[in-house]
Order: sequence, then structure tokens, then C-alpha cells
Amino acid sequence: MESAMGYNLLLPRSALLGVQRLTITPAGMVFDLRCEKASACCPSCGSVSRRIHSRYERTLDDLPMHGRRVRLRVMVRRFFCDEVGCPRRTFAERLDGVAEAYARKTGRLVEALCEIGFACGGEGGSRLAAVLGMVVSGDTLLNLIRRRPLPEFPAVEVLGVDDWAWRRGRRYGTILCDLDRRRPVDLLAERSSESLSAWLKDHPGVQAISRDRAGCYAEGCKNGAPQAVQVADRFHLLLNLGEALVRLLDRHVGNVTAAARVAAETRGPPATREPQASELSPTVSDSSPITITAARERRLARYRQVMDLHVRGVSLREIGRRLGLHRSTVRRFVRAGQFPERATRSYGHLTDRFEAYLRQRWAAGCHNARQRYREVRSQGFRGSYCAVRRCVAAWREPGEAGHTPGTKPNPKRRGAVTRPSSRRVAWMLLGEPEDRSDEDQQLVEALCGRSHEIERATSLAREFGRMVRDRRAPALDGWIARARGTGIPREMQRFAGGLLKDEAAVRAGLSLAWSNGQVEGQVNRLKLITRMMYGRGGFDLLRRRVLHRTPQVGQRAAKAMIPSRWHRNVAVAA
Repeated sequence: MESAMGYNLLLPRSALLGVQRLTITPAGMVFDLRCEKASACCPSCGSVSRRIHSRYERTLDDLPMHGRRVRLRVMVRRFFCDEVGCPRRTFAERLDGVAEAYARKTGRLVEALCEIGFACGGEGGSRLAAVLGMVVSGDTLLNLIRRRPLPEFPAVEVLGVDDWAWRRGRRYGTILCDLDRRRPVDLLAERSSESLSAWLKDHPGVQAISRDRAGCYAEGCKNGAPQAVQVADRFHLLLNLGEALVRLLDRHVGNVTAAARVAAETRGPPATREPQASELSPTVSDSSPITITAARERRLARYRQVMDLHVRGVSLREIGRRLGLHRSTVRRFVRAGQFPERATRSYGHLTDRFEAYLRQRWAAGCHNARQRYREVRSQGFRGSYCAVRRCVAAWREPGEAGHTPGTKPNPKRRGAVTRPSSRRVAWMLLGEPEDRSDEDQQLVEALCGRSHEIERATSLAREFGRMVRDRRAPALDGWIARARGTGIPREMQRFAGGLLKDEAAVRAGLSLAWSNGQVEGQVNRLKLITRMMYGRGGFDLLRRRVLHRTPQVGQRAAKAMIPSRWHRNVAVAA
């Protein structure tokens, strides 16, 4: 009984509740409590009453202790209200600081469940709460979240704006972040100038707005906060430049393929061995019947249909409507100049660095894969034994297959020369020469040597990238003049024309420190929350979870979940 009295230390002093009895069962702990106040205040008129009308028992769930469920049975009194003008004749005493009126859970349990719901959602939070000793359903957790008021935010001076996808390519929303305080302040259900403008009018005082290059955001910022300085995000500037290079490379598919082949020939075969004829994949070309699979045949047929209609003068939109293709696909086919083969990737292996040593030992007559694994392991190999076994399996004669049961020779383990994707080549062109690998540098040199358009675009792209990274706003005028000159690819001219339309924001992006970096981080967090909800939560629930911020210091729920005094006072009884 003495240890049970220690529970009083965990209750608010204003409640004046005394523990009468503690019952411990395998299912949990039950505390019988009684209020020790001599009087109570009427919740309607506030008058003090001492006349007791009756008593009844109220049951509350509290935070678990030692993994056991805790239940409070409180003997609550009803009092007469003697105030003549009060509509109440009787009233029940309130448990101030413990639980709300008509509640079945204590306030601190509700706080803890809300934090679990915000972090894990409905069903996931319900499973976690059950492990911790709190019995609650997923629907109850979601209802608790929806009843919580939205946090209030101080006035925003520097705002970050970006979009997020409800469904990629179909429907988008808008996220707004306070860049000074590094936290989201609101979520909009759509990506439009009207919604952003309305929000800015309702929240005056914004002095600077960092955004991407979307025209709807530029218009919304201009209409909603004309006094604010618009800042074009530097990452999106480089992203738009990369997209311009991708469109340029899509027109030069043949040059990219030829440059990849020249770069591969320059590198030559690996020094450790000569590739066998059976290990070489066939080269990518329309005249090679070996490479034409069923999927490639269908794509090639579509390409020929598109080009046939284009030669006849049919518009791109009409071609897409007739063939059931997206207009961007039709445009890419037309601009390519020849059939655009799909780009493939070549993957490396952990054994590549040790292949010369493995071949040397193999030539010496050591054909045991386990022994070879132990040797390369001592030299720094971090892979598995199976990786070494797969590497040497292709070298065995058919009669030696019994030495490594379960392995089959894989003659196509080393991939053939393939064309890299336009996006990958675009980022190669944007990078500095010292940051590229030898293979990438050879490909870039071969590509620039074959096409003067690509060479000029690469020079301008690198110059613009250095200007953005160094934030040299005064150099913008000269760069735009050179990019719009004669002999420059039309993709770069269009990119420079877009910079002129958004010149003020671009200059601010090249001179001010603000960017959308932290906004992108909040978008990643939003994506995580959306996936945790399995796409089933509505916008109101998503908005509350994104805007919720758990207190870092002094949170009541966390303190209540680790009651050190309880550990000292109830350890004997438990």
C-alpha cells in the first residue's frame, strides 16, 4: 500500500486525488482513487458547492507501466448547485489536469497516442501502441489527430515554394516552408497561381520567396506578394539546363552511339584477357537481326509509323492521337533523326579489381574457388565467396563443372559496349573534366569532336554551371548574349530566352543565399508520410501530419512515458 501511494507523485497537484488501493493482475494494474477536495465548482456558473448529491465510478486508461496496462478507477462525486439562475441542478466534479469531461483516457495518454499517430499513422500506430501496452484502434488514432488543432505559425518573412505529386505527371500540390525557421507552414491541395496568391494575401509580410521556374508560381507570387523579392532556385536552374542538353542529345542519337563506340575502342579490351566471340553482345543497329527482340520490333514499327505520318505533313498532336502515343514521345522520335535505341547500363562487379590476380592464379593451376576467395579476402576484397565462384565459373571447362556445384558458366557476364542515356551524357557534359572518370572523359571528347553543336552547347553549359555555383550575377548578361547568338543550338537559345523572361528572379538566385534545398527535404518527408499512409489518407490528414512538429525539449508525453519516481515507488509492488 505504501508503494501504491507513490502514484500520487505522478498526478497533477491540482487534482488532489488519493490512491486507495492497487490491484496487480497479469493483464495490468488497477488503481482505485478518490478526490480529496471538500468542495467543487459548478462548470456553468462557477459557484462553489459542498452539498454532495451522489457518487459514481469513472474508469480511465492511463499510460502503461513496465509494459503493463494501467487503469484508474476514480470515485467521482456529484454536487448540488445552489445558484438560483444556473441551468444545472447537479454537476460532477472535474478531474483538472487528469482527464477531460466524459473522456475515457487521461490527458497524458491522449498526448502519447497523438504523437504515435502523427509518427506512424493509424494502423501502424495501433500496432506500435499495442506493443507498448496501449490498446487503441487505428481509427481512434486518426480521430485523435484530426481533433488536434493546427499549429500556429509566426509571420513568415522568407518563404520557400515547391510542388509535390499526388500522382506523378497527373496531379500536384504545393508545399510552403519558412526558410528562416526551417519548417513547413502550410500545404496546398493544388499547384496553381490562384491558390498561392490567395495564401500570400492571407499572410502578408513575406519579403522574399524562393521558388522553382514554374510559371504558375511566378504569377502567384507577383499577384499575392508584389513587394516580395522572387528568388529562382539554383538547383532548378541547373536542372533546366540539363533538360535543354537532354533535348539536344535526343537530336544527336547517332552521334552519341558513335562516340560511345569510339570511346570503347579507345579504351580497348581489358588487359587481363581477350574477350571471346561468344562473350560479345551484338552491336546496336537497325540492320542486325540478332538484336531485334519482340519489344524492339514493336517500338521500331511505331517509329516507322510516326516518321511516315510526319513525312506526309501530319502534325505531332494528330500523330499521337492516331497512334495512341504521347506527344512528347512523337516529338522525341521526330527530332532523333534515326531510330533511338534504348540506352542501357553496364554494371561493375566487386571482383573486377582482383580479376588480374585471379586469372594469374588460375593459369598457375589453382582452380579451387574457396582458396581463391581466402586469398583475395586478405588483399581487401569485401564481397562474398559466391561472387568469386561466379567469376571463375565461366573459365572452367565443361568437365570441371563438378568442382563448384550449382554454378553455370555465364559467357555474357561482361557486357558489350552500349549507348548511355541522354540524361547521363548531359550530366557528363555539365561536369568539370577533372571530376569525370577516364571512360566518361573519352566519351565526351569523342562526342564533342563529332558535333560542333554539342561542343558549343557544352562550353556554354559549363560556363553557366560555374556562374551559378560561384553566384556571379553580373556575368549573366554576357552569357545570355552569347547563348542567343548565331550558330548556337536552338535548345540553348530557348533556355536563354526563358532566363530573360524570369530575369529578376534569376539574378536574385545568383546573388542571394536563399534556395529551395530545405524545401526539397520537406518534400522527401512528405513522400515518406504519404507512403506510410498507403495513399488512403485524405488531404486534411496529410496536412496535419506534415505540419505537426514534435516538441524537442520538455514534452509532456515523453516525460509521462518515463516516470522515474514511479520506478522507485512501485518496483516492490510490481
